Formats: sequence, C-alpha cells, structure tokens
Amino acid sequence: MISRSDVFCGLVFLPIADKIESGTYLLYDGACGTGGMLTVGEDTLHEIAEKKEKKVATHLYGQEINAETYAIAKADLLLKGEGEAADNLVGAPEHSTLSTDAFPSKEFDFMLSNPPYGKSWKSDLERMGGKDGIKDPRFVVTHGDDNEFSLITRSSDGQMLFLANMLSKMKHKTELGSRIAEVHNGSALFTGDAGQGESNIQETDNSHAARKRASDWSIGSPCTQQLIGCGGQI
Repeated sequence: MISRSDVFCGLVFLPIADKIESGTYLLYDGACGTGGMLTVGEDTLHEIAEKKEKKVATHLYGQEINAETYAIAKADLLLKGEGEAADNLVGAPEHSTLSTDAFPSKEFDFMLSNPPYGKSWKSDLERMGGKDGIKDPRFVVTHGDDNEFSLITRSSDGQMLFLANMLSKMKHKTELGSRIAEVHNGSALFTGDAGQGESNIQETDNSHAARKRASDWSIGSPCTQQLIGCGGQI
C-alpha cells in the first residue's frame, strides 16, 4: 500500500519528470497543516532532478489557519535548517487562506493540498462582503461575456474554493506551466452549489484535469474521497 503523499507526488511530478530542468521551483500548499505535503514534494523533486543530473533549488510556501499545526510546520523547517522556507509559512486563525490570501501576487510551479472537508466558511464569507459582495478575483472571474462568473460554493463547505485559489496561482508563461493535486470528498464535487463550483472551474480552466477515487490508488482511504489533478497553463 502506498501513502497519500506518494500518490500526490506521483500525480504531480512523475508525468513531467522528463521535463524537469535545472532551475528554481516554487511549491505551495494553501492548507499546509504540519507541512508534510510540501516537504515530501520537495524531496521528490530533488530525487527526480538528481537522477537526471539536474540542479534544482526549491522554495516552499504555505498557509494554515490552525495555530498548532502551523507552529509544528514552522518548527520542523527551522529544525531542518530551512529558515527561508519557514519564513514563507503564514498561519494562525486570522490568516485564513480563503479570506486573507498571503501570496496574492505569487505563481507556483507545483501545488499540493488536502483542504478541510465539510468545513463552513461562513465567517470568511462575511469578512469578504457576503455572497453578493465578493469581488476576490480568485473566486469571481471574467469568463466569456460574464464579467462576474462565480466559482463560489455554499457556505457550509468551502473545500472547492481551495482549488479555485490554486488555479489562480498557476503560471502562464513557462513551458512547464503548473501542476496541482488536491484531495476532496464526494460532496464537494457533486452536491448543490459545490458541484456547480466544480462545473464552473472546469469551464474556465484551460488546463487538463483528472479526477480519481482515493480507493483506486490503494491508499487505504474511503472511496468517497476524490483526488483532483490539474496541469498546464491558464
């Protein structure tokens, strides 16, 4: 049985392993918890580069609303001697990714995340002006003839907004573009406004995307979990 991190890294890195060149790569997790996805991703990228005799530098960026797990992630990086990466982690309850984007001008090469399932984002919604008042360009975009095409989901479950957040941070002008992997549960993909949010994301996203049940990857998770991967440029 393989781990969830192995699945994530396989989905993100292996399909483009032959395209990895010497250079600097930015990795991001908008719900980074204790930082495990970021550090495993960093290790995987360095392993691929070493096999290809390429030299890569990596910079980690993360945001986490839970103060305890944020502190663990920061301490772990400091203990590893990665002080710069620790400085690029932002966290605590006042730093919600949905209402307070810590990296609004950044674009990333690789993005991995396991956002919270079924967690209300009503407080974020209120801080952002309510459903009719949100103007955040991550969640209200221009598409076709619609200047306010909405990716906003119901306030009882904000997990698809984490995907919209990542899509807004994809690179536009590099040959490799960006790679994304996120775990979601079934309700976010098929239920009510959340399902519409996914439909709207698919309509606006010019990258290629894949979705697979977690159980199909043999990672010991219930089949209600879904793994979403996106890659390319938008």
